[in-house]
Amino acid sequence: MARGLLAVEGALRRRAEVAPEAVRQVLVLEYMLPLGTCVHLTPFFEAMKRCRKDVAIAVATRGLGAQVLRYSPFVDRLIVTPDPLTDFPAAVSSLRGSLRRSGFSAECVLTGASDQRTRIALLGVFGARGWRGGYTLKPKLYQRALAYDRSVSLIENNLRLAGVFGCEAGHVEPRVFFSRANAEVARGLVKEVNPDGRPLVVMVTQNSGGQATGWHTERFVRVIRHAAGLGCAVVYVGTSVDAAAIEEIRVAAGGIGVSVAGRTSVTELAALLAMSDAMVTLDTGTMHVGRAVKTPMVVLGPSWQKPVEWMPLGVESVRILRGEDRDTVPVGYRLDEISAESVVEALDDLMQVYPASGAAREMRVEESLSVVDHLSS
Repeated sequence: MARGLLAVEGALRRRAEVAPEAVRQVLVLEYMLPLGTCVHLTPFFEAMKRCRKDVAIAVATRGLGAQVLRYSPFVDRLIVTPDPLTDFPAAVSSLRGSLRRSGFSAECVLTGASDQRTRIALLGVFGARGWRGGYTLKPKLYQRALAYDRSVSLIENNLRLAGVFGCEAGHVEPRVFFSRANAEVARGLVKEVNPDGRPLVVMVTQNSGGQATGWHTERFVRVIRHAAGLGCAVVYVGTSVDAAAIEEIRVAAGGIGVSVAGRTSVTELAALLAMSDAMVTLDTGTMHVGRAVKTPMVVLGPSWQKPVEWMPLGVESVRILRGEDRDTVPVGYRLDEISAESVVEALDDLMQVYPASGAAREMRVEESLSVVDHLSS
């Protein structure tokens, strides 16, 4: 079937393939949208722009993908379409129409390491012109397919996309940008939760719900009380779905801190994290956003998942705590190997090396501020 599609495609288009070094317009398809997945594709856009300033990059996506990239200066165009995994014809029609109206003629179509789905590959076949490259379950549909390398991180796999164009991409950290309006929202929240201007510690106590990465309430309580004892203000972040569970932990901790769960967009959250002094966080999407704005953090990682894929290994301002590697997840597992004392110790060390600093907070904010808005019109 794949060969047949390629034969029909070649007969219909009858156009010479643009060599990678001559490509000037690149379309990226991003439709697998866990927050961490979206954040971990952002290094590719920066790496590509560093290497090929002449290349225009468009991204077709939806939902969280559009939120993460809305203010990115490393993307030239953001195309929002229906989900090809649930409404393929509508996604094809929307993508073709958007490309036609904008005059963007993609000379190649790429998919990142997390977007290995047949319908996403077929969206590249029917929704756009140009050769296809990157990661896919159907390599016969791609002229330049890549195979996922499990010995390196998801970020490093995504950076291999730049190699398709002959770019030598060194390691690039993820970035999430936000607008000045987002920053003002975040400043308002900071004043609300921390009116006295104390060091601000963010607690990320809930995961996405899809994996066994939760922790024991009584251990969170111990850490929260310790942070308060250090003179820190505490803020809890999460989605509106997380609000009730967060409130249970806050109450168990004696009412310490303020929850803003459900009150921020992704980019407002990024601004709030940049304005904070430290995070104690589970391995979840918010952790990846915190990494992207360089907030010092203590990360509680699961022992059943290899850290090389998702963890911010080698990042100086991150302390990663996890147990010894295991192949299975015990029933009722809640990061049992990580003690409250070890998190308290890591937080103390982190805040000694990276003490609360208004200058550091403002530097993080300035590095992530953007005047670009791909969804303003």
